[in-house]
Amino acid sequence: MKTRDVTRRGFLSGLAGAGLTAPVLGRSATVGVQANPNNFPLVVTSKTNRFVREEITTTAYDLMLNGGSAMDAAEKGTNISESDPRDTTVGYGGDPNEDGFLQLDASVMNGADNNNIGAVAAIENIKTPCSVARLVMERTDHWLLAGRGALRFAKMHGFKEEDLLTNEARQHWLTWKETLSNRDYYFPPRDPSEPVGGTINVLTLDRNGDIAGVTSTVGHHFKLVGRVGDSPIIGAGLYVDNAVGAAGATGHGEECVKNCGSVFVVERMRDGMTPQEACEALCRRVLERHNGQPMFNLRMVALDKQGRYGQCSLRGLQADEDGSFRGSGYAVHDGRGHRLEEGVALLPAMTQAELDSIPWR
Repeated sequence: MKTRDVTRRGFLSGLAGAGLTAPVLGRSATVGVQANPNNFPLVVTSKTNRFVREEITTTAYDLMLNGGSAMDAAEKGTNISESDPRDTTVGYGGDPNEDGFLQLDASVMNGADNNNIGAVAAIENIKTPCSVARLVMERTDHWLLAGRGALRFAKMHGFKEEDLLTNEARQHWLTWKETLSNRDYYFPPRDPSEPVGGTINVLTLDRNGDIAGVTSTVGHHFKLVGRVGDSPIIGAGLYVDNAVGAAGATGHGEECVKNCGSVFVVERMRDGMTPQEACEALCRRVLERHNGQPMFNLRMVALDKQGRYGQCSLRGLQADEDGSFRGSGYAVHDGRGHRLEEGVALLPAMTQAELDSIPWR
């Protein structure tokens, strides 16, 4: 017997956590930006890859401008990143796990459908995992399928198995394998400008006022086989409440799960914070729990029902000559067009010495 309404819809709506009052370190961005003038659609994405960022936001925006739904727009925008081999952090062309093949995670949430949810974890050989996650949401009484079960479900619905490992990603993996040492465990020391993991969040608000979100990722570069991060976990890597707003996370997924990152941000917006304030509150909470020196990065992006948006990360870009630093940024498209916005960062980027001191990197 179907029990969809009981088992899946709105099951995290009651979760909330206490906000923190620690001061923000580093630069601050304009709080409460009005980004939806004259009822135009709004697209916010964490993806700033120069190859795909404008195509993602423009595709999603134009679809909604012509009457499409927020859910359709978020999915189609994410598909662009998932399918582009130049984007090495999501889908096709992403870096593989420790054994040299890709296992992908994705989640979707549709505010217009009573905050309905769907996700896949550790799915292999499918280029657009977020589209499979949407089918889990719309065509089953479950919310999450994983591994071989997710692949079987995708093939049943006509998805084609493909080799997702490009030559570039294969060479990256081979280089990693060749430079392993005893102290590195599974990861060699990494350049601080090189991301540890890759994820895309696409959050959308359509002209009907409905909200949707998608998160998709390859996860940690060269991760352990079977590792699942925060991206397919509703309330961690993604959360949407059609009455409030949406939030998504990128960065160190394990820390996001510990803090229920995206639902924390949405609940803070429900309590009256702007998206910017809510993202900063989550990052301050994590910062405090790690005594002000987190040895990882976590980034939150959010929008609300009023068309405001914001972003905050624990770690920013490299420090400028004057010692200041910038947030990692995010992309927006609304009635004023596509653009990059500078986010807020609480701390500068990790130094090479800090990265080298982490045994599991």
